[in-house]
Amino acid sequence: MTGLSQGLDPKVDIVFKSIFGTEENKGILISFLNAVLAWKKDQQIIAVKILNPYLEQEYIDDSYGILDIKVQLGSGELVDVEMQIGDRANMERRSTYYICRIFGDQKITKGRYQNLKRAIGINILDFVRIKNSRHYHSSYRMREVKENFDLTDAIEIHFIELPKLYRELADYKKPLDRWAMFLKGWDDMELLERLSEEDPAIAQAKRALEKMASDPRAKEIYEQRLKTIMDRNSDLYEAEMKGKLEGQREGIREGIREGIRELAMKLLNRGIDIDVIIETSGLSRQEIELIKQAPGETD
Repeated sequence: MTGLSQGLDPKVDIVFKSIFGTEENKGILISFLNAVLAWKKDQQIIAVKILNPYLEQEYIDDSYGILDIKVQLGSGELVDVEMQIGDRANMERRSTYYICRIFGDQKITKGRYQNLKRAIGINILDFVRIKNSRHYHSSYRMREVKENFDLTDAIEIHFIELPKLYRELADYKKPLDRWAMFLKGWDDMELLERLSEEDPAIAQAKRALEKMASDPRAKEIYEQRLKTIMDRNSDLYEAEMKGKLEGQREGIREGIREGIRELAMKLLNRGIDIDVIIETSGLSRQEIELIKQAPGETD
């Protein structure tokens, strides 16, 4: 069988959106959303409208943008699905801001706020971000912190951290575990065959992945996108390391400055002439005067 062995990773956003964000694959998307939200049977999603369907051109023009999937459910509720393979700073705040904008962009008629539909953000991460939770799937709403009840369900955010789900701990009877293992085990043919046998939607996703892998144009765009993501993640990592190094250097410099100020304070308390202190410490006369005015040691 061709395709999967050639290495198209469904966690790369172009592949993820091609599988989950196209009109022909709505059934795959519906299955995935039901797995994540796990609503009761009478609330199960049966229809969706993809608000930003797959467009090849966007992958060529959008080098650093977020290729998410915006969905309106049959109930009118809004869902935004995002796949991230590189850690982004302030992911929690950025996700909150983004889903709140989606909620706030709804039109209000005659001041009827009760007509606003719930907005749900689903973030699938190929890295660990929520350090305080051992669960790979966590969800959040606005809650009363002491008595633990919802203020409203208008905003809901989900994080799915794939590295937290180990293969040997996955429960293949659970739909979300199956989808998570599909994304994690995309290059394991035996695993994918097993998942496909147990879940028709995953079988369809597997066929979509194979079809994309056999298309030279799709593979070319995939390679371009993957390179862009890797370059971006490398740039972010270098910037982070540079910031940490500069912070360390600044901490050392500040420690030296603080030591000099403490020395100047001790010399002042011992009655040493200011000109001598200036010459010894390298501090300016103004800095010495400020130190004199601050509370100091009396030894």
